[in-house]
Amino acid sequence: MRTGAPRRIAMLTIAQIREGLARPGKSQKGLAAAMGVDTSTVSRLLAGKRPLRAHEIPVILGYLEAGSAAAGGGRCRAMPEIVQIGGDRFAMLPVYDAMVSAGPGAEAEETPPATRIAFRVDWLKRVARGNLGDLVVLTVDGDSMEPTLRQGDSVLVDMGQQRPGQKDGIYVIRTDGGLQAKRVAVNPTNGRVSVISDNKDLYPAFVDLSPAEIQVIGRVIWLGRQVGT
Repeated sequence: MRTGAPRRIAMLTIAQIREGLARPGKSQKGLAAAMGVDTSTVSRLLAGKRPLRAHEIPVILGYLEAGSAAAGGGRCRAMPEIVQIGGDRFAMLPVYDAMVSAGPGAEAEETPPATRIAFRVDWLKRVARGNLGDLVVLTVDGDSMEPTLRQGDSVLVDMGQQRPGQKDGIYVIRTDGGLQAKRVAVNPTNGRVSVISDNKDLYPAFVDLSPAEIQVIGRVIWLGRQVGT
């Protein structure tokens, strides 16, 4: 994949960006949110009044090439609103009522977000790999991932990261029981998958699975926890 990247970067022109923005579901506002800049900055870029910087190219390509539906479902990945607070930009990420089980599993509801939480854009760009529209906040239900994840924890899920083989970690996966948060690891020699609970005394691991046996929704990249009651 490294060998193809330089050619893609060299071929990206302002005309191609305009063409990509003309596709259904794409907009200057959405691109601005993905880049973490104001819409006026994108307008200046398209007008040739601002240079295209090398580090912005992968972000622009990711936004223009991203599908219109969320992984594992039909919900459109709308770009979050970007608000300016003082000298910082914040993305208003959606928080869904859907519970991510750290136990037997709970089904997610295809509903609008219950609320939104502000995250600093520059921090999100460091920890996330794709578009800001791929980021959602869900709530943990169950005890199978204790002590790492606890009942009621809020987790930030990057739906742009759906390939555990690239990076082991805690992922949200869809099973017959609904959505579950589990530690997912891929054997580098044969590509077989292990799904592991941190609470190993109560929950067994599932090993030597075919990748087709699990559906990865996204990678957990942050957790928030209430202290006290």
